[in-house]
Amino acid sequence: MNGRSWFKLHSFAGFAFGLLMLLVCLTGTLAVVSHEIQYLSDQKYRALSERQGPVPWQVLEQNLAKAYRDYQISNLNVPEQWYLAGAVSLHKGPEFKFVYFDPASGALTGEGPWGTVSRFLRNIHMYLSLGSTGKIIVTSLSFLLLIILISSFYVYRQWWLKGFQLPRGAKASSRTFWSDWHKWTGVWCWGFILLMFLTGLWYFTEHFLLKFKVEHYPKAPKLEQAITHKALSLTELMQAAQKARPELDIRALNYPLSDQAPVVVTGQDDTLLVRDRANRIYLHPVTADVLKIQKGGELKPVAYISDMADPLHFGNFAGLGVKLLYFVFGLGFSFLVAGGLWMHWLRTKRQQPELMRWLGWTGAVSSVIVVMALVLTSVQFSQRDADNLPLSPVLGALR
Repeated sequence: MNGRSWFKLHSFAGFAFGLLMLLVCLTGTLAVVSHEIQYLSDQKYRALSERQGPVPWQVLEQNLAKAYRDYQISNLNVPEQWYLAGAVSLHKGPEFKFVYFDPASGALTGEGPWGTVSRFLRNIHMYLSLGSTGKIIVTSLSFLLLIILISSFYVYRQWWLKGFQLPRGAKASSRTFWSDWHKWTGVWCWGFILLMFLTGLWYFTEHFLLKFKVEHYPKAPKLEQAITHKALSLTELMQAAQKARPELDIRALNYPLSDQAPVVVTGQDDTLLVRDRANRIYLHPVTADVLKIQKGGELKPVAYISDMADPLHFGNFAGLGVKLLYFVFGLGFSFLVAGGLWMHWLRTKRQQPELMRWLGWTGAVSSVIVVMALVLTSVQFSQRDADNLPLSPVLGALR
């Protein structure tokens, strides 16, 4: 292939579904800092102080029992970032609410509904609110990223010499201006886009591993006999989990939704770049006996990749600095996509094309998907599908 052919391939990969890719890039960029956006919007999302040790689970449970006597805990989680409040999912029959708390003291900071800014952004970014079809559409964009990454080497010769030279001298309305900035931004964002391609390719692969039930992740144990009583209190279960793994920083707990499922406690140890679920303690809901311990550092490669993908994709494996770095690179990626669309328009506008002719069938399909995703997410993101009620004790019945 000659340079012109590579340029055409690069342009096609960037423009064909450019509007859809722009939506995914922008929502993903904002999703990286979605919890920080919530932090700025309402004090209930803010921790009161930095946590120095384990969460005081007993104090938290007592505070919940006083304020929400008729409710049951479904699950809870503590964020990686110290400045963010933890969240507890509470049920009372079909009624659901989030209750937020300070992880350092166990004090309650407020409550809210299912629909949040972070959920809106992640629902669009992950699957366009189109279920498994949307997941396939989004993750399939990773193949276009691969074409863009490879073709960029042939489109922008000697890029390594020009990364430190800021573009200058062209008017902002000219195609040269946009082309120079497009290339310069591409040089600096190439590694980030490669990371998005690799994690996106994994999400695509993982979807079909799950769909066709290909075993790739350790299975959770099942209870030998169905439980006939409510599970133990949060305090008792957390004490048992901490005793089983004293070094684990416990971050989350999920009560079972069926009578043969265990309680799942997750958290972080010194394993690098894995989400909380990599470290699991499975407990019997009624006796708190340890049924199984899963350690992130002992996972097989495919399972390890599964738990590493999210932290690498969203940058939530460290503090605010890393998230802001991801946010900046995400903006750069979004600028690349938007700039590519704009350059395509500048290149073709002299022909005065009709909108549909300019978009082409791929652009038209992309536009329809974008509109559908925005409308469906706006309608659905605050609606929660009814689950089975958790087999947890009613808070007011605790002693």
